[in-house]
Amino acid sequence: MKKFGGLALLLLFLASCGKDKVGSGPALKLTDMSGNYLPLPSTSQSYVLYVTLEYSAPDGDLAGLPITIQKLSSSDSLCLDPNQQRPTMVDSSGTLFAFPTDLPATENQKGEITLKLTEREFVRNKCGTQDTLEQAVFRFWFRDRSGNVSDTAETGAITIEK
Repeated sequence: MKKFGGLALLLLFLASCGKDKVGSGPALKLTDMSGNYLPLPSTSQSYVLYVTLEYSAPDGDLAGLPITIQKLSSSDSLCLDPNQQRPTMVDSSGTLFAFPTDLPATENQKGEITLKLTEREFVRNKCGTQDTLEQAVFRFWFRDRSGNVSDTAETGAITIEK
């Protein structure tokens, strides 16, 4: 019986060690964000949020590939039905952000990229004059040249003044 228990523990230990290996698909992870509250900008300025993402790709050819962004939003206004799905914006064409075109192709490619989100990504949902705040979450992902989709990196809730 002791041999069986020892063997079971050894197998469990060996199985848990395998979880540290890099996956076979691309990965994306949020590592930094410049803030989670965006005050109403003055007339001469606009909203700006910096998001830093860590990426990895076993195939390693990400140069020029688009990064997809999705904005999930909710508003403090009564005009939004709480039973409805939150308004969403997706850059399905991948035209807003992309990996640099001069990124060298290497196996097991890893690195960081910082995206600058500006006014166009913060299109505000405003239902009426009483609507002064919006909560938004941004999601990011990419598809490598082999068609594999990365993990989805997600910001925490960001409060946007309107």
